[in-house]
Amino acid sequence: MTLGRKLAAVILSTTIALLAVEVLLRNFFPRRTAEVLMDFYPAMFKDSDVLPYRLRENYQGRLATTEFDTRIRINSLGYRGKEFTRDKGGALRILTIGDSFTFGWGVNDDETYAAHIERLLAERLPGRQVEVINGGFAACYSPDTYYLYLKNEGLALQPDAIVVGVFVGNDLDSPAAFENEWIETDEDGLPSRIRNVNSHVVGNRLLPRNVPVRYRTPLLSRLHVYQGLFDIWWELAPRLKAWLPGVAITVYAAQPATSSEEGVPYIYRQTYEDRTERVFKRVFSVFAGMHRLATSAGIPLYFAIIPAHVQLVPTAYQDVPVDIGKPQRLLGEFFDSQGIKWVDLRPWFQQRAQGRDVYFPLDGHWNAVGHQLAAERIADFIWHDWQRR
Repeated sequence: MTLGRKLAAVILSTTIALLAVEVLLRNFFPRRTAEVLMDFYPAMFKDSDVLPYRLRENYQGRLATTEFDTRIRINSLGYRGKEFTRDKGGALRILTIGDSFTFGWGVNDDETYAAHIERLLAERLPGRQVEVINGGFAACYSPDTYYLYLKNEGLALQPDAIVVGVFVGNDLDSPAAFENEWIETDEDGLPSRIRNVNSHVVGNRLLPRNVPVRYRTPLLSRLHVYQGLFDIWWELAPRLKAWLPGVAITVYAAQPATSSEEGVPYIYRQTYEDRTERVFKRVFSVFAGMHRLATSAGIPLYFAIIPAHVQLVPTAYQDVPVDIGKPQRLLGEFFDSQGIKWVDLRPWFQQRAQGRDVYFPLDGHWNAVGHQLAAERIADFIWHDWQRR
């Protein structure tokens, strides 16, 4: 056999072997290919001139993981759930604003806490039309975008009350706390145009601007064999770097949850770093701005503090010094100083969960039980405040 035929035989046999492995992985052990990631994130976004994104009108799709399989419907006005008109007529209208917790990541349209609040208040007001708008993700996902959305769009819906869900996990200080750039500011020094420096909308999906190396080549990014090799390298590279300290080895590590050697998130540290102080100052400024907007419009504004799952785990961080309730305490002190009405959901969850899972263990969002519990507390808080008026 000539050298050329031998080479062709090697190429052919290698190709067949790789194709066989590709089929095996694709059907039984799928890797994190570009297609898998694309299928995971719903194509429900579109570009915006003033916010990092908007929700895509009339979108219907599916969000599925190993923990949940749900359907998503965005109505003709760009909000999750059923249709409504901008003119509320005689309806009692409540607008909820927040991130993925408010949107209801992992639950169906009628299982979100906004949908539950609507039903709970309707039971207390027989004969009155109650309408609770789910503004989760419509207001994007962070306090500064909540403010800008409320100023530009939320108030125009003429709500009778506004509920803002503040998630302790990443609405305050997280690794992504500085990913929003205020391109323009208003007379109060608050944002009038916001750009996300890390993500943008591509093909109706919110994707990283800096695409990871493994997804930069269109064909290879879709091959399970190629992504499998990346997964192997992901596991081996840190060990090789430790074994061979004199050899330059690139480690493709995920962004750490914190910069602390103890692994304690910024917001639970007993003494805050300068970066955390700056983030809290910025968050407080936009919350005060939202309060001014609502007060000027004569609309009651309520903040609901959403606890992170770790805050309900008694054994969390037990071996390191932490102040696990510090975020809620600081938020409460600020809200009280501004005359803002607020409710902390953490004690309620501690009391009512009673051993039930209220978060998806891997995903970290509320499951259907969590949304139901949150709605019960928020609806009750709003109702009693209305009774005192």
